[in-house]
Amino acid sequence: MLRLARSLGAQGSFYAAVIALVVFAAFPFYWMLITTFKADGDLYDLKSIPYWFNTAPTLEHIEYLFAETLFVQWLANSALIGLCVVVITLLVALPAGYSFVFIPARTAETLGIGIFLTYLVPPTLLFLPLSRVVSLLGLQDTLWSLVVVYPTFTIPFCTWLFMGFFKSVPREIEEPDGRSADRQRSGGHRLQSLPRPVRQRHHRRCRQVTARHVEPPGSLDAGRAAVSGRKPFYAGTAMP
Repeated sequence: MLRLARSLGAQGSFYAAVIALVVFAAFPFYWMLITTFKADGDLYDLKSIPYWFNTAPTLEHIEYLFAETLFVQWLANSALIGLCVVVITLLVALPAGYSFVFIPARTAETLGIGIFLTYLVPPTLLFLPLSRVVSLLGLQDTLWSLVVVYPTFTIPFCTWLFMGFFKSVPREIEEPDGRSADRQRSGGHRLQSLPRPVRQRHHRRCRQVTARHVEPPGSLDAGRAAVSGRKPFYAGTAMP
């Protein structure tokens, strides 16, 4: 009985904490939603309940946003700048992060730290030289000046993120048959230049990896047993 009470208490505490966090995170969105459709008098009345509608909802604020302001143009400008910055960042940061995987560990670590420290530089310090660059390019007071400036913040950070991602990818995915991409491109010339015992061990390792992923369980042991004249480990037992 005591164990059941403790279990119920732990579950109740967990769900109470989850509900509190959800309410805390969702409340700003709820507040924005109801204030969007509230009338001005309802918003400014200190005696009314602020968490619900005290008067009839209205679309006045939405009509003002789309009819009296340039909100649609601002939204289109933000979408255009964001798309351009994302494309530029991926074109630069993706191959840069991938190339760091093949750099020696000590050099890659030093360069990675340097790139991340570049991201930590305050933007106000970068605006001073970048303003000169924008002026020389003739992009003052245009959207394209932001396309030039924003990648200076996003490229270092995304390169650092891609480095960690590519380092976490298992080598078996990149080299499924036990051979490196360099040997595949060179047609095995690097492998042929190795001593014969090394090549034989490499071929045996490739066959073992292939058999482990392709052949059914027990077939590799059965083949070894047939060569050595011994019974496989499952001989005399019922197979499922």
